Amino acid sequence: MFDNIRNFMQNFLGMNNNRNTNRGYQSRYRNSMNYKLIPFEQAKDMIEKNDIVLIDVRTPNEYQLMHIKNAINIPVNEIESKIFQVEQTHPIMVYCSSGARSKTAIQVLNNLGYNNIYIWEYGALATFPYKNMLIYGENGRII
Repeated sequence: MFDNIRNFMQNFLGMNNNRNTNRGYQSRYRNSMNYKLIPFEQAKDMIEKNDIVLIDVRTPNEYQLMHIKNAINIPVNEIESKIFQVEQTHPIMVYCSSGARSKTAIQVLNNLGYNNIYIWEYGALATFPYKNMLIYGENGRII
């Protein structure tokens, strides 16, 4: 009985709909977020040791200008269709510029069954203190 109610609510909220709608990701994913907030030093260690899949959820242009070493680029609006390359049990760390897209990415990932997610403060590149770990593109500049 509860499965029928849950399915009805998921269909009503659009959570079983794989199409991109005008309602956007944030309105489709209403569940609480499941992630582990870790200190910067732990994030740095995990990135350097390749213990996680580091995902930059910004646009390809932003990624090309500057990104953290070992990061792969899966824009937040594509994460739902491209994340299946990563096993659900594998640790994932997401980041964006300010943290807003990281929050959306975590919601999408959680709804797809990914719960082994890590972020540092806000999951924001702006707060990441290890500037020596940044890779700059041709048009990138040191800030």
